[in-house]
Amino acid sequence: MKFSYNWIKELSGTEKTAEEIAKLFLTHSFEVEGIDDLSKGLDKVVVGEVLSVEKHPDADRLNVAQVRIGSDQVAKPSDLVATEVGDEKNKVLQIVCGAPNLETGQKVPVALVGAKLPNGDDFFEIKKSKIRGVESNGMICAEDELGIGDNHEGIMVLKDEASVGQDFAEYMQLNDKILDIDILPNRGHDCLGYNGIALELNALENDKSQMTNNNSVTNDKILNEKKTHILKVDIDTENCSRYAGVKIKNIKLAPSPLWMQARLKASGLKPINNIVDITNYVMLETGQPLHAFDAKSVQVTRNKSQDTNKSQNTNSKIQIGVRQAKDGEKITLLDEQELELVKDDIVITDGEKLIALAGVMGGLESGIKDDTKEIILEGANFNSSSIRFTARRHNLQTDAAYRFERDIDPNFVDIALSRAAELIQELAQGEVETITDIYPEPIKPWTINLSLDYVRRLLGVEISDEEISSILERLGVDVKSQKSKVKSQDNLKTPHPPFREKGDDPLYTGGVLDCIIPTRRRDLRTEEDLIEEVGRIYGYDKIKPEPIQAPVQTPHRNEQRFLERDLKNIAVQSGFSEIRSYSFHSEEDAKILGLDNLKHIELLNPASPEQLMLRNTLAVGLLKAGRKSLSYFPEVRIFEIGKVYKAVDKVLPEETVYFGGAVFSKNKNGEQFYELKGLVDNLLQGLGIEDYYYDDTIEQKTLEQIPNLHPSRRAVVKTESGKIIGWLGETTKQENKYFGLKNVRGALLSLDVEKLLELSQEKNSFQPLSKFPFTERDISMIVPEKMRIKEVEDVLFKAGSKLLKDVDLFDLYYNEKTGERSMAFHLLFGNEEKTLQAKEVDTELAKIIEVIKKELGVEVKK
Repeated sequence: MKFSYNWIKELSGTEKTAEEIAKLFLTHSFEVEGIDDLSKGLDKVVVGEVLSVEKHPDADRLNVAQVRIGSDQVAKPSDLVATEVGDEKNKVLQIVCGAPNLETGQKVPVALVGAKLPNGDDFFEIKKSKIRGVESNGMICAEDELGIGDNHEGIMVLKDEASVGQDFAEYMQLNDKILDIDILPNRGHDCLGYNGIALELNALENDKSQMTNNNSVTNDKILNEKKTHILKVDIDTENCSRYAGVKIKNIKLAPSPLWMQARLKASGLKPINNIVDITNYVMLETGQPLHAFDAKSVQVTRNKSQDTNKSQNTNSKIQIGVRQAKDGEKITLLDEQELELVKDDIVITDGEKLIALAGVMGGLESGIKDDTKEIILEGANFNSSSIRFTARRHNLQTDAAYRFERDIDPNFVDIALSRAAELIQELAQGEVETITDIYPEPIKPWTINLSLDYVRRLLGVEISDEEISSILERLGVDVKSQKSKVKSQDNLKTPHPPFREKGDDPLYTGGVLDCIIPTRRRDLRTEEDLIEEVGRIYGYDKIKPEPIQAPVQTPHRNEQRFLERDLKNIAVQSGFSEIRSYSFHSEEDAKILGLDNLKHIELLNPASPEQLMLRNTLAVGLLKAGRKSLSYFPEVRIFEIGKVYKAVDKVLPEETVYFGGAVFSKNKNGEQFYELKGLVDNLLQGLGIEDYYYDDTIEQKTLEQIPNLHPSRRAVVKTESGKIIGWLGETTKQENKYFGLKNVRGALLSLDVEKLLELSQEKNSFQPLSKFPFTERDISMIVPEKMRIKEVEDVLFKAGSKLLKDVDLFDLYYNEKTGERSMAFHLLFGNEEKTLQAKEVDTELAKIIEVIKKELGVEVKK
């Protein structure tokens, strides 16, 4: 939020510069994101008076103006001479100007030669020049050229009261600096107004507040029997804790004074008229939003016995209602936006029609108009959560909603109304006619017991009792000493949950303070909150860091987390990208995947039907992510590590972590399954797991637990002991069509991370590298069409002696014409004790060939 330095200085009485205040806030209270100088670029801009205007002799759209910038006496047009600035005796400049609204007698801002006007992030220097042959000694400026507005339709015309030659920044009250202060939500209830910032500064400077003492508006004003208007307020919702209205008559609508406009602009608000500007000004000053209704636009209920020809001001009643909206109700707001409301929104009514969306924005029909003579000034307090949801629901980020949703103090209402009424009487000649204030359960100060020993122990620094008390008093806390030790919390008067019981905690053996908290500090609820306040005001920079005086224990290593990290690294190295998907899917998703027969856990209040069930597979998220990614890439390789949830006969589901992988490609060569198989090999071997194989014969019980996969392109991953650790397979056409993967081939993979962890933690024997070289032989054979690779590998290892170290398939071929299927393997031979001779390897290979011919009936190629 932007804060004017001059305004802060006026309210707080500080003598510090803007930079010093920023440093103080940064050290103790708030983050100051920057300081802007409003007068930057206006050093050589003065108030001038247009003495004459003539057409440019050589340009239809240009005029030549004679502008007085300093002479106390108006020169005659015949005496005008174009001069340069700097000579005190010559104060008239000739300036060429193309503005359509330039007229004789106007007071205007004039940028002198040498002025550097703001131009984005740079500056534009004004120079003496000739424009179409006519000399020009400066520039008459528009708002946007001065960097103080967006208007570029014409030059800026000042009021007649402006003094010629006066510094323009001084006249516009722009000799100010703006502090951009980030007020966090925990201080939003008291520091989104200048009063709160001034009080905070006073506390930091250890100075008493210099703020103006605002007199409250009282109900004494309506006791006069001659006052015939009655303002009736009905609150019919629990989301409004206070509503006050002031009826003010004889309003004279006009622009607000320059000083108020300057302060509003400095704080980021646009001036409109004196009434609206006063409500905004008071909101900035106190932090309490106000709203003004046009009284004639609010429904007037007449007494039935009243003669209809009589004045409406006789025995009439204005009724304001506060209630929850009805679903489907509509309102047109001040920004001319029509909204359809829901029952969770709070609305203000006149007893019949809607006149405002409470806490957010007023209605268009009841807004201040040019002919407004009477107003209803509203000050209220609404439930912060309700306003927050309304603002988000309708995408309305207003200044009022920004404050209400931060839970401001209801006691600000009468302070703000008093200040606004005072300003309306002063600046709009309004007369307060009546006030109604409905405040069923007033918020009162509450008490917190603070142990002085606990303050010192928690902060880790020795602070005297007197300094602790002084800091709290500077923050507005009423401090009273309590000699006896705290034994109960019965004396705590607070509308909030009880504090934790201290009992006979040894921290509370010293003195105790009874701290009465002002209602504006709604963030101070516990003893620790007060200690934090003491610490920040005292200065965290004064607290020396000390080593922990306790034994530090090495935390238990989370093996699964390290395993998951290894899996991610291996997958990324294999060309896969990680995704994160929702933990929910729809009933139709489960049905398409053939998992609708499994018991799912359904959410009571799902965000949408697509998120009805907790997932029991990662497949849905991978398929949906694949569809999106294929919009940008021809081929997608993705993986995810996440939990799946299985319904068991317990209150909570069984949560299991799985590794899921997927390959999708517009290339229909069928390699997707084998890419995932390669990923499995990389993962398991990277974890040191070698005891596994792929089995395409899947039991029916297992099939019911996994998604539908292509019947001839699927397998489970098993250990030699028969334990299933995962599955992989190609997706079906039906699945591809449902998930938007038309003309795409895809494959899915799932591995149980917990089972991988068990296997990776088994004892692994270490074998040093051989000192002697290994030698390799290749063997190729024609095999039956349905013979498995694993079957051949097992026989090769069985046939070989201890000299056979490894078997690796490097070629697989199928001849569609002849129906022949061939496999080719690398055979690795070696001896740890010596270098093998070629004859030994040939003998070993011949023996292996004989065995596989006999046991498998294959034909070995020569």
